[in-house]
Amino acid sequence: MKRTIKILAGVVLAVLLMTVIKNEYARLLPVSSYGMQAAVKKGTIDHLFIGSSMFRQGLSIDVLEEELAGSVYILSYNGNQPAFMAMELEYMLEEGLEIGTLYVDLYPYTAAAAPWISDTKILLDTDLRFKMDAWNLMSSYSSAGFSDFYELFVTANNEQILTYPIHNRLVSAQFRNGGNLLTPGGQTKEYLDSLGMLGGREGLQEAQTEGYQRLLRLAQEHGIQVCFLETPKYVRMYQDEDYMELYRACIQQMEEFSGEAFVVLAEDLDFDRENPECFQDLIHLSTQGRTLYTKLLCDRLKQGI
Repeated sequence: MKRTIKILAGVVLAVLLMTVIKNEYARLLPVSSYGMQAAVKKGTIDHLFIGSSMFRQGLSIDVLEEELAGSVYILSYNGNQPAFMAMELEYMLEEGLEIGTLYVDLYPYTAAAAPWISDTKILLDTDLRFKMDAWNLMSSYSSAGFSDFYELFVTANNEQILTYPIHNRLVSAQFRNGGNLLTPGGQTKEYLDSLGMLGGREGLQEAQTEGYQRLLRLAQEHGIQVCFLETPKYVRMYQDEDYMELYRACIQQMEEFSGEAFVVLAEDLDFDRENPECFQDLIHLSTQGRTLYTKLLCDRLKQGI
C-alpha cells in the first residue's frame, strides 16, 4: 500500500513539474515567424500590428513591407481581445521590444466579449506569470472552472510541443514577420448572402474598454504612436443593427480617447465592401481584398498619423 502511494505521489509530482516547465519555458523553444517571441527577438519594430484574425486575414505583409518605411510585424491570434492585446503589449515591452508605431485591431465583437483566450498559441509565447494573470482575468468575468483551468495549463498545446520540429516548420512556411502567406480566394454574392449574421451582444465589456485604455497608457509611457484600425467587413455587416450598435459604441470610445490615438475606419477608405470577391466570409478578407485594403491603408497612413 505504501509503495502504491509513493508511486502515485511520484506520478503527481512529475506531472506538476512537467506542467510548470511547459508553462514557464515552452516560450524558449526556437521561434518561428509568428507570435510574440518572434516579435521580441527582433528587438525593434517600427510598425507593429496587434490584433485578431481580422489582421491575419485582412493585412498583406507584402504590401506593408513595400509601402511602409522601416520594419513591419503582424501579431495576430484568433479572437484576440483588447484586454489580452494590452497584456501582450506589456509582456513584449517588458521583454525589451522597442516599438515605433502600434496599430490596434478595432473589431466590435471582440470588444463586446467576456475576456477569454480563444487561441491557445498565446500560451506558447508567454511565461507562467502571464498565464496566471490571464486566468485571473478570465475567471473574474466568467464561470470558468477546473476543466477550463486544466485545459489551459495542462493539455493546451501539448501536441504542438511533442511535434515541435514539424509544427514549427509548417508555421514558418505559412507566415513571414507574422503576416499570412496563404492565399484564400473570394466568394460569391449568393454564398455571402446565405450566411447567418453573428447575433447581438450586451454592449462593450468593461474589461475590454479598460484594455483599450491600458494599451494607450503603455504606449504613452514608452513613447509609442497608436493607430486603431477597422478592417472592412462585407456590406451585410454594416446593414445589421446588432453589429452597428457595437460599431457605434466602439467609435464613441475612440472619440473619448481623442488626442491620444489616431483611428482609420474602413468607411474612411475607398474600399468596395460590396465586392464578394474581396471576402472569405462576412468579416474576413480574401487575398484580393486584403491586398486592395492594405494598399489603401498605407496610402492613408503615409498622409500622417
